[in-house]
Amino acid sequence: MAMAIYHLAAGIVLLFVAHNVSAASEPYANVTLHSPLMSARVFLPYKDESEDSQYYVGSRFEHGSMIGDVVYGHKTVYGREMWRTPHDASWPESGVGLASEFGCGDDGPTCAGKGDITNGVLGYESAKNGEPFLKIGVGALIKGSCPDCLTDPTDDYKFNSPYKFYRQPKWSTLPSPSPNEVSYLHEESLGDLGYRIQKTIRLEGNIMTVRTILSNSGKKQFSTPWYSHHFFTGDNDPVGPGYGIDLGLSEYGVRASAPLFDQPGIGLGWAEDLNTYANVTMARDGSISMRMSKTIPEGVRLKAEFLDEQTITLTDGSFTLHAPNGLSVEERIPELQSQSRNPFIYKYNVYAERGTLSPEPMLLLYLQPAETTVWTQHLKFTSPVDARFGAPFLSMYLPSDWQNPSFMYWRSALAVALCSAAFAGFYSMFIGRRV
Repeated sequence: MAMAIYHLAAGIVLLFVAHNVSAASEPYANVTLHSPLMSARVFLPYKDESEDSQYYVGSRFEHGSMIGDVVYGHKTVYGREMWRTPHDASWPESGVGLASEFGCGDDGPTCAGKGDITNGVLGYESAKNGEPFLKIGVGALIKGSCPDCLTDPTDDYKFNSPYKFYRQPKWSTLPSPSPNEVSYLHEESLGDLGYRIQKTIRLEGNIMTVRTILSNSGKKQFSTPWYSHHFFTGDNDPVGPGYGIDLGLSEYGVRASAPLFDQPGIGLGWAEDLNTYANVTMARDGSISMRMSKTIPEGVRLKAEFLDEQTITLTDGSFTLHAPNGLSVEERIPELQSQSRNPFIYKYNVYAERGTLSPEPMLLLYLQPAETTVWTQHLKFTSPVDARFGAPFLSMYLPSDWQNPSFMYWRSALAVALCSAAFAGFYSMFIGRRV
């Protein structure tokens, strides 16, 4: 019995040491947020005191939106192992988790729609090759410096080709009221154009909130779409049966029982038919669900665009993602219902390939000079097992949670109990031998 207790105590200590080694070996600057139920890793948009490198320095996604490695009990979602490996921090697509982009995810300096909707870029059309322009959330880039720019005579902006930076972007940390929150600021300007972004990520219980404040610091108005890509997988399982999405939209005036959506990638030759790999259904109330029926092979890409012009569609931009490991993630953006203007719903797309199932509700932001708008991603993580009872206590035995301040009391009590038990065991063995 005493030897068993000794080995248990040694095992616990080894787990603690292993966690410290693992944390120290993480090569990218990050902060891990904890709650009693879960943890999430925020990759910083700047180098910290350790001089670790940045996880993402590409020219597409907002640098302050790299949030992933979400651990809930024994389960993980928004991990890194299934998306664009080996990781290249400078490649435009190499985001993680909630990586977001200002723009519509297509080539060209503008996006389709009424008015002048920019593709997340400011000053692109007026700049000459070799001159700077702004990509909101990224910084100042050099026009014509991307590889695809050199072979395209149209002079279009290439959203997914790496541009060179005109100057390095600057991000600064803001004071946070608690250890389960991180906040930072980024701003950039170029002539009469400019923007300012403040981002706050907070974890409390099973709720994560990502609050973004965007200000127009220039002298010219601009409007742009914004979306979070949601690089979603569960426990590194490839996207296939067990994955699904409940979309927060309803279609009315549709005669067929199946929802209508466009798949422009098929005609352009880079996407396959979503219906081959998923069942997309519509309930009597018009609500739409998607369940994967077949594992997506390597190299296959799927994209569906809802909000068809031929239908009457109601949406609040919400969705619920389901992973085979039982975890579900529900996201909503409260400001879509509470604010009379800014933001609006612009599009509602779903993208999928082997390494991600990505609902992409897009917001449309319209800002006059000196105007500010705000929106909040409210994400709720749930599991079929009631984590309020089992998960917090059991997670104390996981290496990833040994440094969680929420478990300090239990860690201390467990350590004292183990040490006492080990001492009692050794003492009884010693006395027993003497007798």
